[in-house]
Amino acid sequence: MAIYERHRPESTVLYQSVARAWPKVEVEYAINEQTIAPHVAAEFERYKRCGILEHGFVRLYCKDCQAERVIGFSCKGRGFCPACGSRRALQKADRIEREVWPRVKARQWVLTFPHQVRAWLLRSAELFNEVISVVIDSISFFYEQHSALVLGKDQIYLPTAGSVSFVQFFGSSLAPNPHLHMMFLDGVFASGKDGVKFFEHRGLSQESMFDVIEMIYLRLAKLFAKKGYVDASGEVSLPEDFDSEDDLSVPMPFRPRAPKAYRRKGRLLSNPLFQHPDPDMMSVQGWLNVRYKWFSLHAAVSIEGANREGLRQLFHYGARSSVNLSLLSYMEPDDPDRSELELRLKRKWNDGTESLIFSQRDFVERLAGIIPPAWFNLTRFHGVFAPNHAWREFVVPGPTKKRTCPAHDEPNDSDPPPTGKPSTGRAPAEFWIPWAELLRRTVGVDPEICICGARMIVDEAITDGEKISEVLTRLGVVSTGPPKRRQSTGELDYVYDV
Repeated sequence: MAIYERHRPESTVLYQSVARAWPKVEVEYAINEQTIAPHVAAEFERYKRCGILEHGFVRLYCKDCQAERVIGFSCKGRGFCPACGSRRALQKADRIEREVWPRVKARQWVLTFPHQVRAWLLRSAELFNEVISVVIDSISFFYEQHSALVLGKDQIYLPTAGSVSFVQFFGSSLAPNPHLHMMFLDGVFASGKDGVKFFEHRGLSQESMFDVIEMIYLRLAKLFAKKGYVDASGEVSLPEDFDSEDDLSVPMPFRPRAPKAYRRKGRLLSNPLFQHPDPDMMSVQGWLNVRYKWFSLHAAVSIEGANREGLRQLFHYGARSSVNLSLLSYMEPDDPDRSELELRLKRKWNDGTESLIFSQRDFVERLAGIIPPAWFNLTRFHGVFAPNHAWREFVVPGPTKKRTCPAHDEPNDSDPPPTGKPSTGRAPAEFWIPWAELLRRTVGVDPEICICGARMIVDEAITDGEKISEVLTRLGVVSTGPPKRRQSTGELDYVYDV
């Protein structure tokens, strides 16, 4: 019987590079007696098993033509796995658009931090959590204060903002760059004569942006001083438990490096971010895009509440994965073992750089630096979207009925059992997108549709080593990942037909 294999050459580049270089990084750190964070090591080990059939799979069976299909288990990583990251982003975006966001206007606020602050945030998850709270509170205060002044306190009561925030640890060059994508209601919910209703914010201007970024800076400066990161004069003064060795680099142990374009003849050139003639002066970089004290705040993107597809794309962008496979390739495809990697940039840099070149080892180290800390929440709900807010049940659409794959006329045997009555107004644990639909929408294949057109059923999940070998030998399916020592036509995807 014929075997059908879907090949993804661009995915092979990432998988092969990790499989070649990561063991060398582990050995080198062990020799130098440097400790790799457990969550970083676990992320790489899970990725090397992602979709590889020798580690287990689900077997599907077609009653009409007796065909069989096996689907490998995913790693569910949060760092750089493109397949798992895409499915997670799609599910988050779909859930927030359907069950959380009301039919009101949304505005995206993006805040990036100075390089020094990035090092502190990467070093301390506790500090990062406090910084997120300060930033969210500052923007919320701006919305609430403006509404109270414009509408009058006699017309509305308790104006309250709301936001869904996404934390990203990476930039387009895959350098460690913790920053925030915050999707705010472009206005406030408030209690008025007609009950709780939405009041849209109007007249956002550059002057408003200046007020917000100055408020954020002053509050963060106070927080850093309280935590001991700066002294009373504003100079850097690290707390005693901050045991950095050289110029405040991040001891993760993977330290941020300047892009290769800025490393010329062993001399570190300044980043374009630091070339403003007077950093103490607020500067306008574009419409609703301002900088101050090396902080950058952008709020030019807004989506109307009726544009549900636009909202879904906006949420998907905030929750997206770090690695874009279409931008990664071998410099020498005929010799992948020794080839460097080229990472094409989404936008050309000010100095004309369009792509970055890495050795495979340097690229893997860069991936290690953007893996989020364990148990660090990458999606935050604030204001009226907070789980325990009194108005949440009046604001959010709430859980919809359990959905099945659009191709299903009726629920099939692979659907989960009923979950009972959903909770009122809160983030529902009942939200679920069928795994078949996720694969269809991210990979482009519906694994439950047989080659004969009938719908297949899940027969069993196999994790025992002997049973795995027996089934794969009988089906004649390759069980291992893409080869590391020879050129491959592509990485075997998650779906195999027999």
